[in-house]
Amino acid sequence: METLIRFSTDELGLEAFKPKSRSIDNLPRISSSTEQLFALCGIESRQNLNSSIHKFLHVRIKAGRHIYLSNDKCEMIYLVYSGFLKSTWADTNGNEKVLSFPMKGEMVGLDGIAHGKFANSLKALTDSELIAIPLQFCKGQNIESEIFRNHMISVMSQQLVNEQKSSFIISSLPVDAKVAKFLLSLSFKFKSLGYSEKSFLLRMSREEIGSYLGVSLETVSRTISGLCTIGVLKKNNRSIEIMNFDALKKLKRLPMGVTYKATVRSKKARNPKAHRAVEPEKPPT
Repeated sequence: METLIRFSTDELGLEAFKPKSRSIDNLPRISSSTEQLFALCGIESRQNLNSSIHKFLHVRIKAGRHIYLSNDKCEMIYLVYSGFLKSTWADTNGNEKVLSFPMKGEMVGLDGIAHGKFANSLKALTDSELIAIPLQFCKGQNIESEIFRNHMISVMSQQLVNEQKSSFIISSLPVDAKVAKFLLSLSFKFKSLGYSEKSFLLRMSREEIGSYLGVSLETVSRTISGLCTIGVLKKNNRSIEIMNFDALKKLKRLPMGVTYKATVRSKKARNPKAHRAVEPEKPPT
């Protein structure tokens, strides 16, 4: 049975990320200093920081386990140090919607600040490591806390912009274009972290991608297969290789017949004579 990981302020205390390149190490740690945390977040400061005051603990999560569930008390926010996660929201009937797929360098748990409880749930799709940042640190009156609060505002603003873009993709684009834009967004994320933008693994299932994009898992599977058929992608199980970035960026709909069979009406339009009624032969007189 799945075990839910819960923390209290006493357990983590005040020992409390967005890497810019591979030059920032990704080795397992017990904790990070304020200076290390700021470097991982990409925060540049000209202030003299007292790096020895705060230590931010690293938490390791096994694949398939939750970091927190909806309505859990929010005492920490987190920075993804490594791994791949899934953020979800569920209604009162238990219908679940995938909101995002946080990965290395992204801040999670900000949805719990407003009311002191997490609005969403966060689950690890792979073995992951996160940095726990107590809310007490975020609310502190020292210079380190003030700098971090300003960074949090920037992160929240960027998340709002990303959500607006996601809403446009989900509501306005054809289904094939939705899947194409999703793959491009993953490619951009991997590139920004110093990894290959061309070849990567889909850590989430087709069903989870469908929930995020508002389409069925069959649609996701058909579209990815169709992109492979026309030479835009190559796939091997969950391994994806982008062969033609320009075609993927410009894609609106896949060619007729690649993923869906042509309708009877469209066949008639192409060859009306083939569907003209044949008059019966008149008997000889």
